Amino acid sequence: MEVVLDKTVNFAVLGVGVPNQNLGGHSVYNGIGEVHAHFISQTPGARLTACCDLNRDNGEAYARKFSCDFEHDYERLLARPDVDVVVVCTPSGLHGEHTERAARAGKHVIVEKPLEITLAKADSMLTAVRESGVKGVIVFPTRYYSAVNAVRDAINAGHFGTPALINALCLRYRDDVYYSGWRGTWALDGGGACMNQGIHMIDALLYLLDDLATVQARWDTIGHPKDLVEVEDVALALLTFRRGTLGTIQCTTCAWPDHGERIELHAMDGSVSLATHRVLDWQMANDAHLPDLSTLVERDEEFTGHRLLYLEAVPYFRGAGPCRCEIASGRRSLALIEAIYESARQGGAVIEPVLG
Repeated sequence: MEVVLDKTVNFAVLGVGVPNQNLGGHSVYNGIGEVHAHFISQTPGARLTACCDLNRDNGEAYARKFSCDFEHDYERLLARPDVDVVVVCTPSGLHGEHTERAARAGKHVIVEKPLEITLAKADSMLTAVRESGVKGVIVFPTRYYSAVNAVRDAINAGHFGTPALINALCLRYRDDVYYSGWRGTWALDGGGACMNQGIHMIDALLYLLDDLATVQARWDTIGHPKDLVEVEDVALALLTFRRGTLGTIQCTTCAWPDHGERIELHAMDGSVSLATHRVLDWQMANDAHLPDLSTLVERDEEFTGHRLLYLEAVPYFRGAGPCRCEIASGRRSLALIEAIYESARQGGAVIEPVLG
């Protein structure tokens, strides 16, 4: 039986982060759990009622900061009648376990990327969500940006013709301190520059072109000590699509001082380059097919995509509309990343990912 809400949606955040850390220079970033609390508090019809963390000091500090209750025990959190949705912000390799427990307790879920770190664990959690009659959302804010959706609409309308080349670039910088905990481990991070950072652009690539055929890849750990970082800090993949398009994926955490993320698409009838939600360049052979770029601008705030996600997720949990980040759609990027890793392990073998 499907669980549908008809009132204020009450959220609880699982995994509050570490106070006073600053990853990537973001003033609001004390862990992604704080980003969620910030936008829950600003979304009409949403309320943060509780948080949960293994670290009592961190959890209580978070509860004071965001005026919610703190629960040290996850089962106690799941037993609360004033929790409708659990926001899973724990290490990636625990997403499946925590989502399954929430779903079996009748709670909807929002899961930070990646969905999980293996397809087997992802499929298990998706089964739990489906069988429990709850709804789930995977966090891929890039899908909400107006520029990304304008490019997608133009592709689907045939305005570019057949895209010749699409490039997804994630050129980030992370120092050794970043990898001092669970990050950079196969057990809990599930991968490195692709699984943790690059997954946003990988998902955006698949959001734009949905007919991926094959992948060949290489990866290595070059910029960080291998006794600290088990996973890749640089990866390169070559893609083919059934429509004939070729593509590349470049991911690294060695690009000092940090060069951000981009999607580029080139075709005989036009080319476009996006820096996440900003249009860097967009030119069309037919001017009538060029959108008004002044309308493709997002709010000037950090993590604004999370705001857009919550504006759609709250009505979705109430049964009032669809969600473009419905949880099962998070499997696609994970399947491609698994194929990237498998191809590299086989010396660049051609792999045909099963995305569905």
